Amino acid sequence: MSTVGLTEIGQIIRMIRKSRGLRLEDLADENISPATISNVERGVAHVKQEKVTYLFDKLQISMDKLPEMILNQKEELKREKFSLFAIESLRDSGFPELALEKVKQLELEDQHPLAAYAYLIKGKCFNSLEIWRRAERAFLDAIRLSQTSLGKHSNIEAAAFNGLALCSYNQNELEQAITYTNSGLHAIVDDGERIHYRYVLLQNKAMFLEKMGRPVEALKVVQDAWEYIPEIKHVEVLLGLYWLRAELLRKTRDYDESIYYAMEGLELARLNHDNCRSCDLWITLGSTYMSLNRWSEAETCFELALKQEGKFSNHQVVSTAHARIGLLYIQKEQLELAKDHIHKAIEKAQETQDTLRLLYALTIMGHYYQKRNNQTEAAAYFKQSLNLARKYQYKNKEQIALFKLAQCLESPDQMDIIHLLRSMDVGIEQLE
Repeated sequence: MSTVGLTEIGQIIRMIRKSRGLRLEDLADENISPATISNVERGVAHVKQEKVTYLFDKLQISMDKLPEMILNQKEELKREKFSLFAIESLRDSGFPELALEKVKQLELEDQHPLAAYAYLIKGKCFNSLEIWRRAERAFLDAIRLSQTSLGKHSNIEAAAFNGLALCSYNQNELEQAITYTNSGLHAIVDDGERIHYRYVLLQNKAMFLEKMGRPVEALKVVQDAWEYIPEIKHVEVLLGLYWLRAELLRKTRDYDESIYYAMEGLELARLNHDNCRSCDLWITLGSTYMSLNRWSEAETCFELALKQEGKFSNHQVVSTAHARIGLLYIQKEQLELAKDHIHKAIEKAQETQDTLRLLYALTIMGHYYQKRNNQTEAAAYFKQSLNLARKYQYKNKEQIALFKLAQCLESPDQMDIIHLLRSMDVGIEQLE
């Protein structure tokens, strides 16, 4: 019998045993052990044919009815798979609590062929609800149960590793997020289902590297992913890659190319009514113009980014828009306007518990007070930024905070340490 045949027959044997209220031990005897019965039910390939036949005889299953039973089993699996598909769509539409309730109602046991899919959905629901530990357990169960040949083909393992990476990212554990992402990419089966997770994982890896201050590595990931652009049907991922390419080109000071990809991405976002990515791309374009001292165009971009506020659920990005326009107003000596926007940036980052954006906004506020020659207030904000950077081990952010703090504390007997910190080559361009 083929592996698929063994799997289907095992499912039928298990279904009949359960319907009769029998445990593995109840069915076992001197000819067949509970472990062997379990192997048969799980479709393990090395089980001998005579053991399968023995179980059929013992359960009084007619071989003549086997084709009909297999057909019925397939139809039932189709119905259950559709139910899970509908539940996953419910979660993706913004109803994680209801989706979680419905997947629990299915009561699929671990031995069920769709159990890994059910755990994947549970993990995604817990992720949406920010219940990180339960999400992690569900994703790990999905990985554990997806190790069959059929499970591998589903690419549920890759999807679950992506979920684990997002759990880590949302808890500011970026190194762990990258590790999980690499595992997900390694798990991808090229001709399998859910192939879009390859593109999601590549986008996320680049995003995590960018957040860690490793723009050159991140840009390499995006450039490698670009060959898949014609295949990507997921508009959110496509726009994410355009934003990343524009943002990373800006950070590596290839401004003309950054402007090109930002404009291309903005057109795509406009056509698809994606206000969130539109906001991201306007921020990147405005930041690029600011680096080129094109103040009027930069201000227009940031104002357009802020016009998107309230039109999407990802409120974190608004913090960056306020911080960047605040920095622009500092450069233009419009300091009261700058302070107002930077305060809003800090508030938004605190509301959404976004550590990286909070770090950035605090640093910009410190820079604002430096411009006002209030070194005491500036130092207070840089200290907050430094403590956060150390807490979450953001080394590049720690260097920036140290340098800016040293500027505030500069005095004749501190010149050696000031000289050392300045050798880090951290300047205003790293705030942009």
